[in-house]
Amino acid sequence: MPSDRKQVVILYAETKLQKSIDLSGSLTVASAKKEGMVAIRDHLNILPGVPPVSLDPECTDFYPVPKDDNVTIRSLKGNLTMVVYPEPPRGQHLTPSPFVDALQSAIREVRDFKDQQNVAPLIREERVRSNAKPIENDNLLRRFEAMEEKIGRDIAELRQEKADLKRGNIGLKDDIEELKRVNAGLQDAVEELRRVNAGLQDAVEELRRDNTGLKQDNTGLKRDNTGLKHDIKELTEQMDETIRAVLGDKVAIDKIRRRVLLDMGRQQLAVICGHKDWIEWKDSQKAISTSGEDFAIRTAMIIEAEVVLRDSKDASEYWKAVGRDHSTLRLLIHRNHIRTHANIAAHTSSEKDISESVLALTATGDRTHMIIIFRAVYNNEP
Repeated sequence: MPSDRKQVVILYAETKLQKSIDLSGSLTVASAKKEGMVAIRDHLNILPGVPPVSLDPECTDFYPVPKDDNVTIRSLKGNLTMVVYPEPPRGQHLTPSPFVDALQSAIREVRDFKDQQNVAPLIREERVRSNAKPIENDNLLRRFEAMEEKIGRDIAELRQEKADLKRGNIGLKDDIEELKRVNAGLQDAVEELRRVNAGLQDAVEELRRDNTGLKQDNTGLKRDNTGLKHDIKELTEQMDETIRAVLGDKVAIDKIRRRVLLDMGRQQLAVICGHKDWIEWKDSQKAISTSGEDFAIRTAMIIEAEVVLRDSKDASEYWKAVGRDHSTLRLLIHRNHIRTHANIAAHTSSEKDISESVLALTATGDRTHMIIIFRAVYNNEP
């Protein structure tokens, strides 16, 4: 029946500081590390010339490398090897170097040998006892001196590399801090972009809703436009018939144009007197009238117009002339005949047409008053 034991070689710096131990195959790697550290420490403590060693439990390597420290050493294939390192001095965080320890140990051995060479009697006695030739010891000494010199250079190089690594480590730390700051800035920028993107998405959704509403409104407007076109066509046809009927009588046309002139004059006079239009002016006088009769209301309007036109600084001279002529004001403000179709004529009669209708009057008084009103309305001669 095969043995359930495993040999583990524990390494520390030099070959002579190795230790082999026999462990149960059921132990885990973590347990084997603990057993190995105890065994190598005990081994180092009994060796002559080796100072007390404090091992670093955080710097222990195991080969073959296990998946984790919970696997049993029975499951590991090949020779089992464990490498331990001394604990770094207080205040340092560098991983110890067994190679440097070995070099320093070799240097100590060379120096011890040189000290022995300085003791001549002992050397001679050793030569006699060993029956060795002096030349062999000299060659050995030179070899050790050359080895010491080479080891010294290696140590210097290692120290220089260590210093360079420290400087590089400082630079790396600065780079890491800078990268951390840059990363923090990038994270802030990413968050800002996310907020902006969320706002844009909300805006896009709002635009989509607005677009849907506009499409619906546009469809309704198209329907309304079709209806308006139909209504305009019917109104145009009706207006054409009305205009043709009106234009059939030249006398009626002249009367309508004069009525239009009177209506335009009333509107302008109402504005000059500080009112919105003729209707508003008439309603305001009706509200303060005691009798409420139309004649009295219009008479009060004539009196107001005479005062305003006399004192106004903005009214034209033509309108001031209207205010000085009581008969003209009476014709403009009091009721007159020919009111039918006035609005139709207002859309078809030009200044020239109205001027012709005014000059066509045969009654001298009416003609004079209408000319005065024409000048005030159009600020021009008929």
